[in-house]
Amino acid sequence: MDEAEILIDGSNVVFWRAGQLDREVPMMVVRALISRRFSPVIIFDHSIHRHLGEAALNALGALARVNVAPRGIPADKLLLEACDRGRLQIVSGDRFSEWRPTHPQLRREWLVTGHIGKGGRVSFSKKLRPAPV
Repeated sequence: MDEAEILIDGSNVVFWRAGQLDREVPMMVVRALISRRFSPVIIFDHSIHRHLGEAALNALGALARVNVAPRGIPADKLLLEACDRGRLQIVSGDRFSEWRPTHPQLRREWLVTGHIGKGGRVSFSKKLRPAPV
């Protein structure tokens, strides 16, 4: 069985807990996706170094592929380019409004929203396609 690759907008999910920065949330999202048989790729804006230290990024890298966008390149651009190349989904709370005119697939195919619920449970929108069995 091959795991389905899925993208995570890391710079967005780090703020999923009531809109406040929470360094634990990216790891929680990665683990929730792994438990659903996905192979997560987490992409951060270059500025993530201000919020997460190398130790946190290395811990994430032990479970998922971690990419930090080069300075001056928004992670959104990298996420959308990856979706253009393959049948991938993006886990994010961002609505990508400025990108929708050029990427209409965002709304109906690519974007999976989510949040941290009671008890720290990670929930995703119903758009999350099941991973292959």
